[in-house]
Amino acid sequence: MNIEKNLILIKNKDKTEKVTYCSKIKNGKRDVTFENNDTYTYNSCNVLWSTKCTEIDPKTVIIYEKGIPISSIIKIIKFEDLGYIRIIKKGYHKLYHNSELDIQKNSLEDSICKDCFTYLKELSGNINFENDSDFISKQYEYMTAISPDSVLSKYLNPKTIKKVNHCNQIIFPFGFNISQKEATEKALKNQISIIEGPPGTGKTQTILNIIANAVMEEKTVAVVSNNNSATLNVFEKLKKYNVDFIAAYLGNKQNRNEFFQAQDGRYPDMSNYKLEDEKFQNIKDDLVRSQKSLEEMLEKKNKLAVLKAEKSNLITENGHFEKYGNQERFELSRSLPRQSADKIMSLLMEYNMLMGQQGYIKFSHKLKFLLTHSIWNFRFYDNSPEIIEMYLKQLYYKLKLNELDKEIKSLENVLDRYNFDNEMKKYSENSKLLLKHTLYKRFNKSKERTVFNDDVLCKNFGAFIRQYPVILSTTHSLRRCASENYLFDYVIIDEASQVDIITGALAFSCAKNVVIVGDLKQLPNVVNNKTKEISDRIYNKYKLNEAYKYSENTLLSSICNLFNDVPKTLLKEHYRCHPKIVDFCNKKFYDDQLIILTDESSCDTPLEVYRTVKGNHERNHYNQRQIDVIVKEILPQVDESKSIGIATPYNKQIEKLKNEISDEHIEIDTIHKYQGREKEIIILSTVSDKYDEFMDNANLLNGAISRAENKLIIIVSDNEELFNNSNIGDLIRYIEYSNLEITNSNIYSIFDLLYSSYSEKLLDFYKKNKKVSKYDSENLMNALIEKVLTYEEFKSLDKVLHYPLNMLIRDTSKLNEKELKYVTNSLTHTDFLIFRKIDKVPVLVVEVDGYAFHANNTKQLERDRMKDMILEKYDIPILRLATNDSGEEEKLRGKLSKIMNI
Repeated sequence: MNIEKNLILIKNKDKTEKVTYCSKIKNGKRDVTFENNDTYTYNSCNVLWSTKCTEIDPKTVIIYEKGIPISSIIKIIKFEDLGYIRIIKKGYHKLYHNSELDIQKNSLEDSICKDCFTYLKELSGNINFENDSDFISKQYEYMTAISPDSVLSKYLNPKTIKKVNHCNQIIFPFGFNISQKEATEKALKNQISIIEGPPGTGKTQTILNIIANAVMEEKTVAVVSNNNSATLNVFEKLKKYNVDFIAAYLGNKQNRNEFFQAQDGRYPDMSNYKLEDEKFQNIKDDLVRSQKSLEEMLEKKNKLAVLKAEKSNLITENGHFEKYGNQERFELSRSLPRQSADKIMSLLMEYNMLMGQQGYIKFSHKLKFLLTHSIWNFRFYDNSPEIIEMYLKQLYYKLKLNELDKEIKSLENVLDRYNFDNEMKKYSENSKLLLKHTLYKRFNKSKERTVFNDDVLCKNFGAFIRQYPVILSTTHSLRRCASENYLFDYVIIDEASQVDIITGALAFSCAKNVVIVGDLKQLPNVVNNKTKEISDRIYNKYKLNEAYKYSENTLLSSICNLFNDVPKTLLKEHYRCHPKIVDFCNKKFYDDQLIILTDESSCDTPLEVYRTVKGNHERNHYNQRQIDVIVKEILPQVDESKSIGIATPYNKQIEKLKNEISDEHIEIDTIHKYQGREKEIIILSTVSDKYDEFMDNANLLNGAISRAENKLIIIVSDNEELFNNSNIGDLIRYIEYSNLEITNSNIYSIFDLLYSSYSEKLLDFYKKNKKVSKYDSENLMNALIEKVLTYEEFKSLDKVLHYPLNMLIRDTSKLNEKELKYVTNSLTHTDFLIFRKIDKVPVLVVEVDGYAFHANNTKQLERDRMKDMILEKYDIPILRLATNDSGEEEKLRGKLSKIMNI
């Protein structure tokens, strides 16, 4: 009978093709005649005959059998009443029960998906890729169906991100920290998740933990990147721990050939991987207990790192303060050094408030300070306000540093007693035992292993992926490493900030769930002017979200812009660079969120600046003067036993440097080529004599700086134009501030830590005295400034309250006698001072002019004018905001934007 019109099951076996005749049911019987003309009579219950069939267009669906797609389908016949489906291929057909198949509607049948896919397809055919543009465009041509379960379907038509049911206990065979644990959990429990991995934060370790947990649940994993080096790093780590036999390092044709030729037909000896059931359960239970205690200790370890960073910053600031005070020391009290730094700051704030209001300290307040601060000797108040204030500030630094030392020592003792490193090692080893036992149960059924040919990837991928559940490839080659429409349970895309949306979408087409690992603050993929012009023209033909604009998005930024609710984790703990080096990146690019776990020595000089003399030394993107400085001044002084890299933005400078430096020990390359690599010493040649927008790019600079592990040396032209409102300028000022260098400046850097603490005390006082209009108005203004400084464009700024003018003005030679007296009065202060976090340089003074206090107060107006004139002399912008005015936020944002050239 015609198999496309009939289905005859005899005793549940498909006999349609062999049957020529089947009778109707008569007396509970059916007569069936076969092609050899033999006729048999069956009970009607043993013969099921259906002619109720519908044909499904193969182009509209994707069909999976046990997770493996069925390809090359010519016809799909569905017999509704019997619950069977017949799949017809060329020269072959097979019958399936409905329950054996997963029939999914092709997402390209959806107009929104199809429109976006057509855009990506058109891009792939018009953009030249570095290796083979046809290779990419052909994959889009051959992609005629997209699974609705794939991440690509979600990407083409964004919807709510699904949760993933991960049942098993999550373990960490490769170790973990707080951020890595959070990232791993989110990755395993969400269809799309992002891991933001700044350099040196252990993203490879996180990827390995995700792989381990997925494989233990018998899931499949693909790890891809835009280059082979990132995935090779993952493979080598699996090899280090003797579990690389689960992974196939594929990708380009050469890698595939090497893999298939290297097969030896045997599994490794796993006899020692087996655990008895009782031991397995005991280890699982012990991991739950030890993980809890390790998490507590990791919190303490992070707190210790934060305290060390605070101490380092305080030591630097105190060094500047000692220079400000000419290292003159005051000893005015025996009791106050026994107080806490916090109480000293409270005393300083109250003393200044009272002196500002009264001009002296009343007897009643002396009694109060006797009770609260044990100031027994009232001759303390005979000192000038300037000396008392200087003494209290000196004392604050001393006490705060002592307190930090005690806290640090206490935490170090706790961690030493716990024996943290040993406990983490024990936890990791136990986790590996569980992983290896799971691999033993799965793979130890036979010592012999199938030796596959290259064509297995398209002809019998199900057999291959069962033996190699982890595939390593590139984003543009992954589809060629699996059968058409195959979906990996997890696709991990490493260095996604360098992956473009065209090749990234190809990887999405293979993924049920995706983990996107990258760093928006590092270098993106390069889009040249020609590519931008072509891709923008194509984009403008379609009505698509700007997240799909090729020239302005990497895969990582595209996902971030498309999905507001995408689960993200920033890997905060940093283990690579010297604290002073990474602290610049932390403050400048990462909003001070990184926790720096490397140690510094007091004798370290990790940051150096070489300024070349002013002049026009740059020619066609190379600078001979900077080359001379590197060859004659820097290289003779650096430690040759360290790994050394010279980085620069331009190929011409590379060429000239290589002509003069023949030492193979020294690597010379562009900043872009250093992505993903690091050196103990990095020498950064900026090349340009003038402001260079390309070199000053935040991502480029961050990429260059974060390559240096122990020392960063930067060569710049001694040209002020380079340093005004530029990232390079911020770096130079940060280095000079960190090295306690006094530059030729008329003003001091802000004593941030001292006056941040002072501001906190002042704000507490304001909250308790809201009925006083001046305090209330400053409190409201503080809230407004804090709000404005949370905006992305102003996150590099911070503010302090009541900052004294005498700690702001360094060179008083510009002042007349009256102005000098006004400035040197320790009680003369700004209302708010906004400054750059990175180098503590003042940006804007904000004054709150209360109507009742200022309008009819001639003396106050005169003081206001004098303050304005003084600040103008020192090029410090000022913004006055009246309490009876409106639009304060717009005025403040406008003023800051103008100052920062936004």
